[in-house]
Amino acid sequence: MLSCSHLKKKLCFLWDVDGTIVDSKEFAYSVYNDVLKILGKQTFTSKEFSEFFSSDYQLHLSRLGIKSEKEINFLVNTWNQRLLTDKHKFRLHNGILDILRYLNENSYEMGIVSSTSKLQLQVYFDMFKIDRFFKVIIAREDVDKQKPSPKPFLLAAKKLGYSPKNCIVIDDMEDGIKAAKKMGAIAIGVTWGFHTYEKISKANPDFIATNTNHLKKIITKKLGC
Repeated sequence: MLSCSHLKKKLCFLWDVDGTIVDSKEFAYSVYNDVLKILGKQTFTSKEFSEFFSSDYQLHLSRLGIKSEKEINFLVNTWNQRLLTDKHKFRLHNGILDILRYLNENSYEMGIVSSTSKLQLQVYFDMFKIDRFFKVIIAREDVDKQKPSPKPFLLAAKKLGYSPKNCIVIDDMEDGIKAAKKMGAIAIGVTWGFHTYEKISKANPDFIATNTNHLKKIITKKLGC
């Protein structure tokens, strides 16, 4: 496995956002369940929601039973309205800002690779000013296939000018880890987001971080960055 100590100027970091950098679970869970109630469909517990939550937007909607164009449009409109009224529910995970600052100060290039819409990402950027750390931002609208396809990560790597094997991916979901492994990147799964340790481990990441202190140790000690 490559390490930063060997190739400091040739490695980049590709970050997922929802669940990894930003805690958005409460927001997502409440909006989806409210929409499901209005549509007369089955609602889910937080645990159930986390189990079947997918980076593939269409697959996720299908699992929720939201399939018709009318239902999807209602969800999207409700979601976008709630981005304005409920954005107070978003917060940065503790310790993430410290890691982003550390990597930035040590001249590591970084990109965002997210299945989230550009609109929602902009809400995060306005609230938390994290976009200053990233040279490339890939949102849902930028690719025709989402994770577990490696296409979003490959596009970010290409835009940054890095070989896939010289990328370090940090993601809180099984889909993201699968995508990273498919492209040959170093994959770090984190367990404070949408998916559990057990679910993430099924994708065989190179490392699993259970908190942000652990993540920083993996980056600085295990990878030598």
